[in-house]
Amino acid sequence: MKFLFSSMLALLFAVSPLCAQSSSEALPPVFKLGDHEAAFEGAKQKYSQTLLEVSGYDTKAAFSNWMEMMKAMDNYAQKVKYDINGVKLWLHVFWGANGQIAHMGYLLRPDSRNVEEVELAAFLKSFMNKYTFPATSSRPFSHYTGANFPVFSQRVEN
Repeated sequence: MKFLFSSMLALLFAVSPLCAQSSSEALPPVFKLGDHEAAFEGAKQKYSQTLLEVSGYDTKAAFSNWMEMMKAMDNYAQKVKYDINGVKLWLHVFWGANGQIAHMGYLLRPDSRNVEEVELAAFLKSFMNKYTFPATSSRPFSHYTGANFPVFSQRVEN
């Protein structure tokens, strides 16, 4: 009986830190969507302002800013010799008020070219440390959408 109690007590102390970590877990700079759910939900609250709001509800401006970031990401991939061509993913980007990327959640789409996710995450982390978004705000903001590489979209002036 004493052995059973001490085993249960050891198990309780071994599991307790894991439980505490999961409830107060910080969201990593780059993460796979579906992981870190509690921290992700907290980030969605903190970064509740949308890119559309930051763009003054101008859909063309919001789209233009997003596409500028996608082109910068495409160009950065070429610069660092990371083959991003054929990659299709869902991206949830969280920016600080100053336009610095704080977090990037990603999920490869089923129709994406297969890539090593560790390498993709390293590329995204490197990009976010070098890039500043063209729009800023008085509050943090976020945007969730799909991204395809290479980027073919161009702005056409009327």
